[in-house]
Amino acid sequence: MIKRILILCTLLLLPGLLYGADFFQTISLDEVARLMKRPGVVLLDVNVPEIWEKSHLPGAVHVDNADIARFLPADKSATLVFYCAGPLCAAGALAANESILLGYRRVYVMTDGIFGWVRMGYPVEALAAVRKR
Repeated sequence: MIKRILILCTLLLLPGLLYGADFFQTISLDEVARLMKRPGVVLLDVNVPEIWEKSHLPGAVHVDNADIARFLPADKSATLVFYCAGPLCAAGALAANESILLGYRRVYVMTDGIFGWVRMGYPVEALAAVRKR
């Protein structure tokens, strides 16, 4: 029943999500670098696997399918930071808006994405490095 309600709400709100104002706040690279060291901050990478494998923020969770709820923490007061490739990628914004519909309120999108992060020289992890642990 709850799943049907969520689907109905998503369908009713989808045009507003796609064409209206976003519900999340944007966040700069510097702010993410500071926040990621704090407890209760979850970094969510919504890039395609090829980009994720090459580089992602240290400790980021790869959201690899449309059911983002399974990647989100149980604590709805957690700070969520979504990102994708860069400013022209809308996947981070769509996932952020969906998380707000699921009840999260501290939701941000790093619009510069992983390409901006790498360009500015911030640290990254690669899937090969993660597998070695």
